[in-house]
Order: sequence, then C-alpha cells, then structure tokens
Amino acid sequence: MNLKGCAIFALVLLLLPFQAVRADDSYFLSGAEASRSDYYTYVGLIVPGPGRENGRGFFQRYWLDRFGYEYVGGPGEVQADVWGGEAALGYGAPTPGGWWSVSMGLRYTDTELSPDDLEATARGQQTSAKFQAELEHRFAPDWRVSTIASYTVKQNQYWGRVRVTHELAPAWSVGGEGVVNGNDETDATATGMILLWHPLSSSWTWGLKLGYRFQEYEDSPFAGLELGNAF
Repeated sequence: MNLKGCAIFALVLLLLPFQAVRADDSYFLSGAEASRSDYYTYVGLIVPGPGRENGRGFFQRYWLDRFGYEYVGGPGEVQADVWGGEAALGYGAPTPGGWWSVSMGLRYTDTELSPDDLEATARGQQTSAKFQAELEHRFAPDWRVSTIASYTVKQNQYWGRVRVTHELAPAWSVGGEGVVNGNDETDATATGMILLWHPLSSSWTWGLKLGYRFQEYEDSPFAGLELGNAF
C-alpha cells in the first residue's frame, strides 16, 4: 500500500470510532459540488473532546475529500485530480449570538496533474499544516451569518466562505453565500443561493446550492448538495 493508501486508510479508521461545531454531539457531514471544470466531494466527522460542555471545549475534526480543477500552467491546459485527508484538533465556545471555533491539524494530499506540470506547487504527495477558523452569529431573530476561513501552508492553499441565511419556517431556511479559494496555480470566486431543510422530527439537515463560479480558466454555473447529521 502506497503513502496515499496508508493515509486514507488511517483516516477511515479514525472516522469509525464537519463544517460547523454548534453542539456537544458528534456531527457527520457529506456533500458534493460541481461546475464545468471543477468538482469537490467530501465526508467529514466532528467529535467532541473530553470535558466539552455547553458548546465550550476541545473537539476533533476528520475529513476526506476528492476534487479536481483545471488551470493554465507550463504545459498549457492542466487537469488536476486530488485525494485529500486531514485530522485536526480545535477549540470552540458559545457567544451571546452564536459560537466560534479555531482548529489546527495536518492535511495530506495526492495531486495528479495531466499533463504533468513540474513547476506546480500542488503536485504529488504532500503533507502540511492546516489552520481553520469559524464563526456564526444571529444578528436578527430569523437571520444568521456564518464564516469559515482555512489555510494550508505548503500549497499556499486558501478557502473562505461567508453565508447569510433567513429562517422561513421552523424546518426551512434560505440564503446566499460568497466563496473564495485557490492556491499558487489557480484562484476562483463563487456566489450562489442555498436552500436548507431540517425536518423537525429528524437529526438530519439537507442543503441544495446553485450559483455561478468565476475563475481564470473558465466561468460556469455550479450546483451542489450538503448533508449533515448530529448524533
């Protein structure tokens, strides 16, 4: 088994014993998003740490993803396909209108480039430190704003999102978001709408996203699904 297989197998074992930390329950996350030249799929798990109570204390986050993107590099048009996994330790606490958290961990990626780009920073098997911060705040009775920002050191990779949602009914929310992401090879921004459904008798939350992605290689619409479960 190569290094990629070992890293993914180890992270799957950790998942057997992600996005927002809002309670003392464990939280499962999964989703997918695709545009004409990019895609992203993921599964994640957040586990409260010992002594965590009332939303305050340490937590663990585990993440596996598979994604791809295109950019113009040394050989011309390059297709990047990536396997990734990470494990992080964080700390969070409630606020009068919401909550906040920060985390730090290790991220492993295996990036395959076609054709190979010898000058690319994101290339081959790499392990690096990753930092992430999250914040959610209720600024009106039926309105929430949430932000996430992350940075992976070795690839100079960044990702950030601001999302504003309005509660239409106890089980439904609608909102909009803006996203920025990139690394040394490519940069992109996206705007879109999201519809969230949280059945009152269920611990599951479902989300549907539609929007438009802007980047140097090719602008295009995108669509995505989100799934979360507290347990």
